[in-house]
Amino acid sequence: MRVAVLPLLLLAACNGGSGTQVTVQNERSVATTVHVAFGADSKVSAADWSAFCTGSGLVCTFPLGPKNTGSASQPLPSKNGSYLNATFSFDAPVGCGVTKAEVDVNNPSWYDTLDVSLVDGYSDNVQIYAVPSGGGPATLGPPVGATGNEKVYGVFPVGCDICVARQNPPCGITKGKTGCKTGTQYDPDVPCQWQGPVKGGGGQVTISLMP
Repeated sequence: MRVAVLPLLLLAACNGGSGTQVTVQNERSVATTVHVAFGADSKVSAADWSAFCTGSGLVCTFPLGPKNTGSASQPLPSKNGSYLNATFSFDAPVGCGVTKAEVDVNNPSWYDTLDVSLVDGYSDNVQIYAVPSGGGPATLGPPVGATGNEKVYGVFPVGCDICVARQNPPCGITKGKTGCKTGTQYDPDVPCQWQGPVKGGGGQVTISLMP
């Protein structure tokens, strides 16, 4: 997963990154429920978000109101820039048949990486907008639907577990290449993943449920 303004880039590199702030928002006219699954190595867990996210250990959920309401957006506390490895989905737990936003930020030993994954299947149009410290903004997704995502930046098409092929797809999805990106696993014609410019992170990331 992976035009810089030089003075900002140098400053962020010296500081090891100032930490990436993640926000989840709803762009639909009806309320939604956000499901979070934390990676086992994440330094942020459900306990750190207990003020708004119901759950424990590696999973929790929280509501978002309809767009243009005060409850349509939720900033996610970062514990002073601690490492966050988490997967987000809407109105259904992370699993088969569900669109996922995969977020790996503030790793002191690596760069922020983000993607919208349809590897387990498709349920929603999810977009990630990243504004990194020392770099230009990037928009990942949203998918155009369950199919037709071969040219959509930052999206793993349905079942395409290595971006350019369904090598070992989960959830009973058939192997093959139809609908995946072209090119090679490490050099697809359109990247399935975004990587930030600064080790340790820094900047803003917004995950949006789109109409």
